[in-house]
Amino acid sequence: VPWPGNKTVSTDDLEQLYKSDRDLRQAEEKIQTAAKKRAETKAKIEKVKAKIEKASTPAEREKLTATLHQLTTALSQDEKNGAWDERFSNATIVVEPATDPDDGLTLRSLVIQILGFALGIILVRLSGLQLFNSMLKSLGEPGMASWGDYLLTGLLIGGGSKPMHLLVRFITQRKILAQPTPQATGEEASPTKPQEPAAPAVILQPSDADEWIDIPYNGGVDRQILQQVHLRKEDPNLIVYHHTAMSSRSTFEDVVRVIKNHTDSQENHWITGYHCVILADGSVHPFCRWDRYGNHAAGHNRRSLGLAFNGNYETDPAVPFSNPDGKMGPSQPTETQLKAGARVVTLWSFLYAIKLDFDKSIIPHRQISSKTCPGSAFPYEAFIEWVEIYRNRWKKSGIAQERIEAFKRKPYLYV
Repeated sequence: VPWPGNKTVSTDDLEQLYKSDRDLRQAEEKIQTAAKKRAETKAKIEKVKAKIEKASTPAEREKLTATLHQLTTALSQDEKNGAWDERFSNATIVVEPATDPDDGLTLRSLVIQILGFALGIILVRLSGLQLFNSMLKSLGEPGMASWGDYLLTGLLIGGGSKPMHLLVRFITQRKILAQPTPQATGEEASPTKPQEPAAPAVILQPSDADEWIDIPYNGGVDRQILQQVHLRKEDPNLIVYHHTAMSSRSTFEDVVRVIKNHTDSQENHWITGYHCVILADGSVHPFCRWDRYGNHAAGHNRRSLGLAFNGNYETDPAVPFSNPDGKMGPSQPTETQLKAGARVVTLWSFLYAIKLDFDKSIIPHRQISSKTCPGSAFPYEAFIEWVEIYRNRWKKSGIAQERIEAFKRKPYLYV
């Protein structure tokens, strides 16, 4: 079957894609229909939580905790079809953290390497092979002592191909760096066809225009697959912000892989997730196309945009898969991360005319779900304050307004 981007997909894959989209749409419609009941359950959950804090005896607390579990379980059953679980076990390793190498493994590797060198030298000496002298003679240069050639040739052969690859890489990189650029020579650079980025774009450092940041948004991940599915009826009017509940050391690729490996109650793999993911270094990575709905807020997906801060900011040990000991990373977003997220929300507010109503139109995930996302330690007031600051600055800045108008002309933004 022809597909955007001059690609083809099998009819089986296409059928599965549309089936997944149909099941998700039906699940969203069902959850939206039961919105009132879900709101009542959510209100009961908040009341039970308040009672648990005031419980005077262990028995009373245990009984209330059991009730809380029943309510949250009932509320979360629907969420499996439309919201990432955001409950990630500390025992699960997404990215292997940087650690000191194992001494035993290092010693074994060293011994094997030394044996390889020794064997290479012995074989070269027995065969009489002298690579370096042969090379020097072909260039008309004086040779070296035979024992030196045996030693270097043996080390080269005994070390395998890696030393040669490193040498070739070094030479070619030096050659590339040594070539003059068109700017340096005064020549006019020849126009080249822009290449589509292989990985989702990353936000750049803020400029001096009221801390504006250029987001090279180009449709996010799998924009072509989303061409015919996850269609909105109208542009979004709601922003929901989250934490991924994953380790802050994980990468954007980790987030995408984990979410797309998720299956709903119909055993359909998800196609997409959040609309933007903010890493700890402040980089912003578009995920789902902004003119399509994602999987992040069950019952509200089709009218919302999802922003996720990568990390786990729930520190209450009573909450499953929380981060009270910091094993999943810092308990709050970095300042750079928080400000980058605030700028993305501000941009969305201009693009889609979303009011800065932090009770109705820009809300945390916990307000509409069974989860505590984005966590009890998330700096809600600071985040809201930064959104308000950027909104006021950009509204008054002629440069920022010009850039917003230019951004509106990008593809994959509007229904």
